[in-house]
Amino acid sequence: MNFSNKCAVLGELWLFYREDAQTNEYWTQFFRVNDIALPASYLINAGYVEMTEDSDLPSYIDETWQMFCEFISIDADGEYEDIAAAFGASSNPPLDI
Repeated sequence: MNFSNKCAVLGELWLFYREDAQTNEYWTQFFRVNDIALPASYLINAGYVEMTEDSDLPSYIDETWQMFCEFISIDADGEYEDIAAAFGASSNPPLDI
């Protein structure tokens, strides 16, 4: 999956699910651990932030992507156009463990 699509999916996760996640201790921890990469993904996807060559953000976002994919049991190399597609590929219910 390319970096732009990772930012799109993670950005949507942060934008639309961060409040719902507060009712689940596992998701709360996930959002807490990834408190830089998730909003950064949203900002990059929305065009508010541009990456510089020496930025560490891509590594944070890639790490968060791997963690997210493991968390919902989907293939990290799969292609997901949005958060709905990612959750749809998962055998886990959205925001549930």
